[in-house]
Amino acid sequence: MSTQFKKIMGYVLVVCLLIGFFVLYRYVQPTGYQLPDDPLALEALELVKKHRSRQGYTLDEAVQLLVDDLKIKGIPFREGDWQVAAQGEDKYVVRKIVREKGSVEWIEREYAWRVDSKERSIRVISLAAQQLMPFENLPPLPHGDQISSLSDRMEKIFPLSDVERSADGVLLT
Repeated sequence: MSTQFKKIMGYVLVVCLLIGFFVLYRYVQPTGYQLPDDPLALEALELVKKHRSRQGYTLDEAVQLLVDDLKIKGIPFREGDWQVAAQGEDKYVVRKIVREKGSVEWIEREYAWRVDSKERSIRVISLAAQQLMPFENLPPLPHGDQISSLSDRMEKIFPLSDVERSADGVLLT
């Protein structure tokens, strides 16, 4: 065999390897997080996605609005997939992670909820998700029963004098 033929075969082999790697990369990429086959897990995911947020949108729409806002502002970000994990009998954790580029490093926001599929209830378990939930769905404040009411602490308010009640300074009688 001539050296010219060996050289051409080497080039053909390199081109075939490059095409093979491109095909593998393009068509056999991992698809990311796969949702479980458990129908209750899928129900928990839908329960969270369709729950109303504080602004009146669904939670799915509210998270998407936050991501769209990052796009509009031109802030680099990475949006994760919705994930569901079983946490005991009939309890699931549903979460979505959004990372955005801060001034120095990446900021990660985890939107996470605990779903009880038996009771069909949702409890917020992350700080980022608390900002989306309606106030009536938020957990009570710690030691809330120990906080005294405002009326107990207010001093007695004395009635205003007649001069103070008049808007233009004229004495009302």
